[in-house]
Amino acid sequence: MNADTEQKIRTILRNTAKKHQTITYRMLAIEAEIPGPQIIHKLTHKLEDIMRTDHNAGDLSLVPLAVSRGEPAIPRSGFFILLRELGLYDGPDQGPEAIKKHNILLEEIYSSFPAP
Repeated sequence: MNADTEQKIRTILRNTAKKHQTITYRMLAIEAEIPGPQIIHKLTHKLEDIMRTDHNAGDLSLVPLAVSRGEPAIPRSGFFILLRELGLYDGPDQGPEAIKKHNILLEEIYSSFPAP
């Protein structure tokens, strides 16, 4: 995947943030036109790269807007592993602590965008 794909992902995430919504990995991969096979796998690697880049630049990352289809609709384990790696979280990959951390991140994002 190239820089154009990253820009598409960032644009979709920005538009999602403006609506104060989340987007499933699958919908994000489809909208960003990520080629198969393994579009979710390719997407999650790109999201991790974006999150690292944003963190290193001190920017608010919109990556938490990308969620799995299941209940609760939160990011998958790899997201929380990366948060720990970046020193941003020290809890488990799922359960109440993970849900709480994800909700806090969503509030930070939504507060940066005026309500729709």
